[in-house]
Amino acid sequence: MENVGVLSYALTGWEFSAVYNMLSLGIASMLFTSIFLWFARDRVLPKYRLAVMVSATVTSIAAYHYFRMFDSFGHAYGMNESTAVANAAGMALDFGSANYNVGYRYIDWLLTVPLLLVELVAVLGLVKQVQSSLLKRLVPAAALMIILGYPGDIKSNLFGISNSMWGLLSTIPFLYIMYVLWVELSKSLDKQSEKVRKLFLGLRLLLIATWGVYPITFILAMNSPAVATGSEVMAREIGYSIADILAKCLFGLIIFSIARIKSAEDDKAFAAQEGH
Repeated sequence: MENVGVLSYALTGWEFSAVYNMLSLGIASMLFTSIFLWFARDRVLPKYRLAVMVSATVTSIAAYHYFRMFDSFGHAYGMNESTAVANAAGMALDFGSANYNVGYRYIDWLLTVPLLLVELVAVLGLVKQVQSSLLKRLVPAAALMIILGYPGDIKSNLFGISNSMWGLLSTIPFLYIMYVLWVELSKSLDKQSEKVRKLFLGLRLLLIATWGVYPITFILAMNSPAVATGSEVMAREIGYSIADILAKCLFGLIIFSIARIKSAEDDKAFAAQEGH
C-alpha cells in the first residue's frame, strides 16, 4: 500500500509520547478484549453466540491494525540520536517528510464498522427476515460512509471534489444509519425485556457519541494546511484512538452482557447453571 498520510514538521517529545502511548493502549485494549470474548463465547446460548464472535472479530481486526499504526507512527516520527538531543533540550522534533499512514485506520473502519452493526442486530435475536432486511441497508451504508470520508481526510481533492464536499457526502450514509437505528430498529425493541432495552439504548447512544468524534475531528482539520502541526496530529490520533476503544471494546463487552441476559431469559436451566 502506498504510504499516504498526514505530514508533520513539528512534533515535540511529549506529543510523540502521548500518541505513542495511546496507540499502545489501543493495542492492549483490542487484544485483550478479543481474548476475553473468544474464550467467553460459550457463556451464551448458541442463538446469541454469533454476536459475541463478531464482537471478538471486530476487536481482533482492530488489534492488528493498531499494531500496524503503532509501527508506522514509530517509523514516521520515531527518535534517533539527533532527534533525541533535540528532545532533551525541549526543542520541537523536525521530521522533514516523515509520513504516517492514516490509511490503516480507514481499512480498519471499512472492515469493523459494518461488523459493529452486524453484532448490534444479531444480539437481539430477531427473526431472520427482519435481520436480513436491516443488515442489507446498514452494512452498505456503513461501508459507503468510510469510503467517502477517506479522500477528504487525506486532503486528496480526488476527482476535483473538495475536502468539505467529501465530508458532506460521507455524512449522508451516516445520517441514514442513524435513521435506521433510531426509527426502524426501535420497532423491534418492544419485544425485548426492560434490561435489554436499557442496554440497547445505551449502545445506540455510545455509537453516536463515539462516531461523532470522527466528523468533529474531520471538520476541525478541514481547513488546515496539508502539512499538519504536531498538536493537530496528537489531537487527531488520541481522539480517534479513544473513540475506537469505546466503540469497539466497550461496545463488544455490552453486546456480551446483552447476550448473557437474553440467554438467561430464554433458558431457565442455563440461567441457573450460570448463576443468574
